[in-house]
Amino acid sequence: MIINILGGRVARTVDLITACLAVSASVAAQDPAKIPTFTSDVDMVAIAIAVTDKDGNFVTGLTEEQFTVYEDGKKQEIQLFGAGLEESWVDLAPEVKDELSGRQVMGLIMDSSGSMEDDMPLVQEAALKFLSNIPKSENLFIMDFDENIRLSRYSSDDQRQIAERVYDIESDGWTALYDAVATYLERVYDLDGRKTLVMFSDGVDSRSTLSIGEVFEMVKLSEVTIHTIHFTGGRTNANRLFSEGRFLRQLANETGGSYATGTSLEQIDELYDKILEELFSQYSLGYVSSNDSRDGKYRKIKVEISGADVKVRHRRGYFGPEPPISN
Repeated sequence: MIINILGGRVARTVDLITACLAVSASVAAQDPAKIPTFTSDVDMVAIAIAVTDKDGNFVTGLTEEQFTVYEDGKKQEIQLFGAGLEESWVDLAPEVKDELSGRQVMGLIMDSSGSMEDDMPLVQEAALKFLSNIPKSENLFIMDFDENIRLSRYSSDDQRQIAERVYDIESDGWTALYDAVATYLERVYDLDGRKTLVMFSDGVDSRSTLSIGEVFEMVKLSEVTIHTIHFTGGRTNANRLFSEGRFLRQLANETGGSYATGTSLEQIDELYDKILEELFSQYSLGYVSSNDSRDGKYRKIKVEISGADVKVRHRRGYFGPEPPISN
């Protein structure tokens, strides 16, 4: 059976909006070895920003003065700023990783429907390699799904139970892809910490109760950065692959994550390293919107960087506060 998804529909309540807009962690000391996170008693908009050069390498050393943030085309005043690690996360010593991990909410979703049968051994092996290298977390969620959804919560230290969980997955049935994403978002939306989700799927949905529009309304309400890995099952038809990967690309684009195809363990290992490096090299910005209206409308965010030839990824926007509830 499918886990309850906000009462079966997408619920945009004042409490949920406030939870999504409030920044969920504390300002780090100005120590370059610490990962910046923010807290505030006002509705501050938090943005995690990945900055890469033309070769896809993460760019460090940028200053607050180089960043400009716009909301619906209007420049906003940056009130909190933090830069990530200067060095690569992958190369850090284990004890340093534990010290820097902080509050992380990590998720891994694996499509275990019948259409993934050929890819399932690769998915399982890749999942275990990824889970053995993630930041230390007391909130590690593992989900597999077909037309049903199975969601488990662990500590990252529970490696034996995690391995058993992953190896027990069998590929069968229809695909409730949209429902699976919505279930995960509902489960983690009120947890504190930086939220990252990695998703393995062929991108095909055949049995969800929610529409794609309802799922993306939930995506826009969340603060989860979603990285998607598209498994193609050896298919080579370009038009079909483009169509099947559309939902996965949209998830990544909307949340500031990344999209890639997965064809070999070596390639996926490289993708993992990039995801983990990004998690700790991101810049963090916080601002209080100059738009004080309470209309519940979606507000678009754009971040620009001066003085550097770079590419910028971040979530595209958020929903503003709902109008007051009249008695």
